[in-house]
Amino acid sequence: MELILAEQLLLLLLDDDKGSDKSSWGRDPGLSGAVLLDLTRERAVEEADGKLVAISGAAPAHPVLADAHTAIAKSEKARNARGWVGRLPRDLKPLAERIADRLIERGVLTEQRHKLLGLFKTTRYPQVDPGPERELRDRLCGILLGERQPTEQDAMLVALLIPYDQVKPLVPSERRKEAKARAKSVAEGGGAGKAVDDTIKGIQTAVMVSMTLAIAAAAGAS
Repeated sequence: MELILAEQLLLLLLDDDKGSDKSSWGRDPGLSGAVLLDLTRERAVEEADGKLVAISGAAPAHPVLADAHTAIAKSEKARNARGWVGRLPRDLKPLAERIADRLIERGVLTEQRHKLLGLFKTTRYPQVDPGPERELRDRLCGILLGERQPTEQDAMLVALLIPYDQVKPLVPSERRKEAKARAKSVAEGGGAGKAVDDTIKGIQTAVMVSMTLAIAAAAGAS
């Protein structure tokens, strides 16, 4: 089953049984970054004077990528990759739900809607078919242990996983140190230009900001 980067990342950030987000600091920066990298891979955007520009007539077939391409094309403000990492979750809201739609249609995930305390709506995506994620994890494990060579898409996915500290769960515990070093090498060697590098840095910045705000909020409540 062919999955875009954003769908692969979502699978890896979801708890398989509960269907909840298991990333500590929020998945939106990573998912929006994955969408940008998908657009880069499909040659639907290019960089001009440090800003991302949508290429006319290159709208992707995937609905989420097509909407992201449109958002960039119609934006009155030019933004670099880091800027779009922060902006796309608002333009494509609700981002995770929209990325999950195709996985639900294909029977990989199911959707469960809840209300916390009867007030706050939450949506979870428990796994129905473990096959696609199992295949994904097996491939990434082989890459992280040096048993197979990464494709450009694989390298981008590894780079997306690093800020979320999701490399370690992919390999046996006794080989995590080795995998961490390999992940860094793969991520640095698999980029496709400055726009890709800026996207990854934008994700890292957004995750760090989320962490800082969460720690500050916890300190204020104590």
